[in-house]
Amino acid sequence: MGAAGIVLCGGKSSRMGRDKAWLPWRGQPMVAHVVSILRPIVDEVVVVASDGFELPTLEARVVRDREPALGPLAGIREGLEQIDAEFAFVTGTDAPFLSPAFVKALLSYGCAAAPEIDGYVQTLAAVYPRSASERISAMLAEGRARPLRLLEELDYRRLSADELPDPQSVRGFNTPSEYLAAVRESEGRPTAMLEFQGRARSALGQSEREVPIGTLGDVLAPLQPTIEILEGDVIAHPFSISLNGHPVGASTAIPVGPGERVCVLDATAGD
Repeated sequence: MGAAGIVLCGGKSSRMGRDKAWLPWRGQPMVAHVVSILRPIVDEVVVVASDGFELPTLEARVVRDREPALGPLAGIREGLEQIDAEFAFVTGTDAPFLSPAFVKALLSYGCAAAPEIDGYVQTLAAVYPRSASERISAMLAEGRARPLRLLEELDYRRLSADELPDPQSVRGFNTPSEYLAAVRESEGRPTAMLEFQGRARSALGQSEREVPIGTLGDVLAPLQPTIEILEGDVIAHPFSISLNGHPVGASTAIPVGPGERVCVLDATAGD
């Protein structure tokens, strides 16, 4: 086989407040979007995720990271061990602007290769040889867990932005504001849906409302004059929130993306 794609779903997404893999992007979860970019241009796609991490249905083989605490280098090893191709393009799941031309260009060199953009080597938008998996195991055993060190040991080809098409392919997001700005740039004025139950439904006189995307605090703030749902930057008692059917914590900082459904619940929701 000629080439593979490896998508890493590790990381705690602590600054985002929710799993990046599930953030909506152009009508599908982010990880599905990245797989859809890779699928037509490589021979196989492997998604690496920690054990127990739930994923949507994907046109890819899912493998579990044995040592997720060791960071992305361990995830790269898991992916390389599963492929038949000699080389693999490795990316994180937060690659909304990844382009086929960018991936093809990096793979065309037939060696370890990575772009250096804005002074940083993009180790999670790079090509690694399958044969590097044993070297990675040795590095991890020695406590060396930096993907850049691996690339250096592989004598990789360093490419500038001028040498690659669509260098914006390396652009991702780590915070709610970065994600929301990228969505608005891509989709214009996307919306989400608020659903009301219990006293919220009675007070507002409606069961649902379409709202612009934003942080959870942003989408709930217009309700505040009618129902006191916010207490500073947390959800006020006795209200609780579910996002796409899954309970969320009290923090209002998480992003709500296009097409998502936020349900406002309270103690009287079943009455």
